[in-house]
Amino acid sequence: MNKTGSNLLFLAIGAALGAAVGYIAASDKKEEWLKDINSLVDKVKGNVKHAAARGLERIEDLKNNAE
Repeated sequence: MNKTGSNLLFLAIGAALGAAVGYIAASDKKEEWLKDINSLVDKVKGNVKHAAARGLERIEDLKNNAE
């Protein structure tokens, strides 16, 4: 993808994110949305931490097997 296409893609993504944030901010269910988003973020953070711990364990296993 050339530079112009890349810039247009980022512009479209930014516009979509801006529209979504504006919709949520104007929504009557804003608190419910924020609660759901925070729950999702916590779940993603937990998954990332778990994956990182598994990766470190595998690295340690490989180091121990190499010795």
